[in-house]
Amino acid sequence: MAGAEEQIEIPTEVADGGEPLMPKKEKKPHEKGITFRDFDHVKDFEDLVRTIVTLCNGEEQERLREMEDWIVKNEGTWVLAEGFNNFLGSVFHKADWPSEGRIAMMRLLSYGAEQDDIVLILHMDRKDHIVMNYAQQFDRLPIGEQESLAMLFCNLFETASASEWLLYISEWDAPGGGLPISNIRVTTKVAVNALLGDTPALVDYGSALMANLATKEVFDDVCSELAMAILQFFQGKPPEEQVFRCMKALGKFCSIASREVPQLVKMIGPEPSKFSGMSPRVDELIQPIMARLAAVPMF
Repeated sequence: MAGAEEQIEIPTEVADGGEPLMPKKEKKPHEKGITFRDFDHVKDFEDLVRTIVTLCNGEEQERLREMEDWIVKNEGTWVLAEGFNNFLGSVFHKADWPSEGRIAMMRLLSYGAEQDDIVLILHMDRKDHIVMNYAQQFDRLPIGEQESLAMLFCNLFETASASEWLLYISEWDAPGGGLPISNIRVTTKVAVNALLGDTPALVDYGSALMANLATKEVFDDVCSELAMAILQFFQGKPPEEQVFRCMKALGKFCSIASREVPQLVKMIGPEPSKFSGMSPRVDELIQPIMARLAAVPMF
């Protein structure tokens, strides 16, 4: 298991010709994102065992024992066998396995995301895309699974390597057909749907995801999609903390897509000045956005 001073990294994705498939933007030091650490990980593991143990074959029961070593005994993800990815596939994708098992698994992954070695699990999944193919169904999942998945994505911003995994742009064919998907497209979908979700917990996770994504260098089209969701969110009356997170993100997206996003703000609204006077820290974020809006023509 990695020590406190050691950072585990996933090798940069490469295409067939050897070209990197990570965004080719200058890297900056990792800024830890907004995460959620209210866990009873022992209970979550007991919930996982209780809900799926009778459905597991012998190999899958061995994966449960390895998970106990990882999560409960804190022995690190190195104790997980290569077959762990197949086990994840059963939990996330077998329709006759209970939703409670998926929720427990995501909570355990969220708990484990605090450690650098969570990236080893993500690295195992780079071929089969089990986690991302599941997350791509976000809008069709039960609310409890949506909340747990959104929290997991937030907590993956705990470390540099895991957060970069969320931003990978290499594509694969979507199960069942349709447009190709990528990690960043799925991450964007989760952020947008969570922010505009049906429960206070989803909205809280969604606003945190927006703030976390704003700490990264993402492409213009991603900025525009995230900004449109924020503007729709701003049509309501969100609390100050969520306004602060999203206004900070909107300012960053305006600086990256310096023409497209300010134009969206002017066309769609509301103007950020709607929230003037909410708090000094929100006012401080509004001023530079309004200056950008003034400098950008509508067309």
